[in-house]
Amino acid sequence: MNRFNPLRRVLLRAGALAAVALAAPLAGADPLPADSLYRLPVALKDSQGRQFDWRALAGRPLLVTMFYGDCNAACPIIIENLRRTVEQVKPAPGRLAVLMVSLDPLYDTPASLARLASSHKLDPAIFRLAVAAGETQTRAMAGALQIKYRAVSNGEINHTTRVCLLDAGGKLLAASTQLSPLPDPAFVAQIRLALK
Repeated sequence: MNRFNPLRRVLLRAGALAAVALAAPLAGADPLPADSLYRLPVALKDSQGRQFDWRALAGRPLLVTMFYGDCNAACPIIIENLRRTVEQVKPAPGRLAVLMVSLDPLYDTPASLARLASSHKLDPAIFRLAVAAGETQTRAMAGALQIKYRAVSNGEINHTTRVCLLDAGGKLLAASTQLSPLPDPAFVAQIRLALK
């Protein structure tokens, strides 16, 4: 036989009210679009040693790509292309971010990424070099960005070249696969359009 317990009733009611109060802000928040790449949680550590989730970059257009620090072929070209692209676009302060995520979480460290950013004279107000916690997170990010890669026996990583432009909500607006130190004019036009 269940007996009426006034304390239990008060506790149940308080729990229900707390659940409603916690859910209310979430219900009013704008959900991410169905095709947002920010639906994928990826924990990263940047060249300053700060841990963050890449979804924290939402709210403004983002250029994002993947590379690795010891690359002597495509990656220096990608970095130079992004540096020149940003120079050509001339975004207002705080309007555009660039995220470059390592394909090599075993060997790329915050310190090595900091040296790389410094050697390429990348503006820290715009560029953020980062590495995921491990191979699983790296593969998830590469899959979301449609970047294919594989390690080869000599320690190099074969990978596709792709820079993605995301809108403030993480939706893919455009991508460039051009491998040249010079900016891709069509991609620059898409970036300018996203910044309007």
